[in-house]
Amino acid sequence: MKGSFEGLYTFLEVAEIYGIDDSCLRKQVARDKFVIGEEVKKMGRTWIITEQAMVKSFGALKFEEYKKKRQKRDQIKEKKLNGSTLNTQKNIKKSSSKGKKSSKKVYSMNETEEKIKDSWISGEIKGIELKNFSFNTKDSE
Repeated sequence: MKGSFEGLYTFLEVAEIYGIDDSCLRKQVARDKFVIGEEVKKMGRTWIITEQAMVKSFGALKFEEYKKKRQKRDQIKEKKLNGSTLNTQKNIKKSSSKGKKSSKKVYSMNETEEKIKDSWISGEIKGIELKNFSFNTKDSE
């Protein structure tokens, strides 16, 4: 993960990494275990913590395991993404090489609705006349 948020983690992420409840982290903030503004900060409703403060408080072993798992997951995603991009390019080449277009006209809902609206306005479609219509306003017991 690159960018300005590199090295920052939410309390939920830390709880997942170390197998603890995120309320444990909030309690530690309340007990002044972290320096607010430097090690932890609340952004809206979400608490974030720096990587250094997390490792200092909970250790590096589980965090390193998490980073390795995340790196493997990212590599798999990238391979899938690259593979699907190649497949898409192959499919485009195959479909363009066929050169045949479908003769069926596809109408969107908006086109169909517009045709009905135009027919209504031009008078081709007549309205429905109600012969009898009334509301029952009496309360029944």
